[in-house]
Amino acid sequence: MKKKKSRIITSDDILGKEAVDPEGSILGVITKVHIDKKSMKVTGVTIDMGLLKPDLFVGAKYLKHLGADTVLLKRVPHDKYRGLKVLTEGGEIIGKVKHIVTDRKKIKEFVISTKKLWDSHYSVTYKDIKEIGDSIILKSGSKPKKKRK
Repeated sequence: MKKKKSRIITSDDILGKEAVDPEGSILGVITKVHIDKKSMKVTGVTIDMGLLKPDLFVGAKYLKHLGADTVLLKRVPHDKYRGLKVLTEGGEIIGKVKHIVTDRKKIKEFVISTKKLWDSHYSVTYKDIKEIGDSIILKSGSKPKKKRK
């Protein structure tokens, strides 16, 4: 007789699992499951992204699959880019991503913080980016614009 799969899981089935985005990157490990007290439904999970990175909350609507070994996400969380170095195409470090400006689901621009004599803020539009990986590399000729406070 074939055993019927249960549709019910426990927090033990989720906690400690790796969270993987659609690009195949491991974001970190699930440390919390958030439940709405009134509706008793899962509202999201918290991902520990590592020692020097802040925890990341991902809402339930962005969870694609709760697997045996991993939790798969439907899309790449924008906060994944916070803290990444921003470089010119020639390799010059401009600063680090401090904030991400979005228009619903799409990234419009990155706000970059520099640590020179004074902490300055610049912005780079998404269309000015050549590549995103362990750092963000700008297209040739693209320059960050000074951000007014």
